[in-house]
Amino acid sequence: MSAKRSSRIFRRARRRRGVATVEFAFVLPALVALTIGTIDICSMMFLKETAVLAAYEGARRGVGRGRTNADVGARVREFLDERGVEYGGNVVDISSPGFGGADTLENVTVTVNVPASGNLLIPSEMFGDMTLSASVTMRKEYKNLENN
Repeated sequence: MSAKRSSRIFRRARRRRGVATVEFAFVLPALVALTIGTIDICSMMFLKETAVLAAYEGARRGVGRGRTNADVGARVREFLDERGVEYGGNVVDISSPGFGGADTLENVTVTVNVPASGNLLIPSEMFGDMTLSASVTMRKEYKNLENN
């Protein structure tokens, strides 16, 4: 192989590496943004599922005899604490008449509201003021007795 030919091959390979570096520099920000966006969306999905499960757990606690709205609220907060979810204020809404005054087989709805801020892995201005809510409706198994 001649020296001229080998130097031409070397220059072409060096140019190709330069093109690959420039391509990588253009593609890297898009890949990083896509990765961060995927992590944020997965965090939102986890938070939404946590709100659904918290509403279910609270409603399940409230349908038994002798259970009240306070029992439901305590179970929802306990579940959110177990999952490490930050919340504040009124996280639980219960439809009227609530678990304390519902008749046998009367529907009662539990709604859990969880703020997105403070609960995402990556702090994001886009979802900062968003509140995720989930509702579960269950029937009261037995009316509470008057002496409870």
